[in-house]
Amino acid sequence: MKRILVLCLLYALGAGSVGAQIQSISFYSNYAVALDKRIAVTHGTAVGGGVELRIGVLDNYSVSIVGGYDLFSLQQDSALAQWNWRFWTERYQGIVRDNLASDSSLSATLNPVQKMDLLPLLLTVNAEFTPSKDFTLRPFVGGGFLFYTRRMYLVEDWQKRFSAIGYTFEYSYRNFAQNKVGNPAVLIGGVTAGYQVNDFITLDVAARYLTVLPTTGKLGFDEFPFTSALDFKVGVSLLY
Repeated sequence: MKRILVLCLLYALGAGSVGAQIQSISFYSNYAVALDKRIAVTHGTAVGGGVELRIGVLDNYSVSIVGGYDLFSLQQDSALAQWNWRFWTERYQGIVRDNLASDSSLSATLNPVQKMDLLPLLLTVNAEFTPSKDFTLRPFVGGGFLFYTRRMYLVEDWQKRFSAIGYTFEYSYRNFAQNKVGNPAVLIGGVTAGYQVNDFITLDVAARYLTVLPTTGKLGFDEFPFTSALDFKVGVSLLY
């Protein structure tokens, strides 16, 4: 699929040689929510933004190259165990347990925090309909890859009580686990609605559905936290 995407990108970038032309460049912000979650992930939402280059190829049809960045906040049951963090399982977990067991004046709260940096690279085919003079609808389908980096760190809040003087010493720090990376393949579909303000600017809203293709053992799919997601975009397009 990577080869197909590269060939399509090269075609789109070279489309001007066969009469096609750039129609717009769009800048957008978006909000996404994971739907079908996996690997014990219970929650996933993101905010982000991106850019879309749209190139006309036929009457009322165009192709778009879409890139962006989303920052996901994730929650996962038994996150420390799910991560397979060797430093935690083979060493540090035992140290924490022994310290708490040997000193009754010591207490701790350990909270794992997960984030995911997501860089989508997508190619879509768009059809355009014009219900009224200044209003357009563009349904689209396409695919691409989701380049991701999952990050986890352990927030440690410790307290040491000194009962004799009525004082509690508090301190906290973070322990970072190794990252998980990959680039699973994805199919997308959705619709964009645009209102043309003038000859140069269109205001856009869009909704799209993403489904991640199962590639067990490849492309980092095994550690990807969901198989489908829905996102909503608002943005502005500069017309050419």
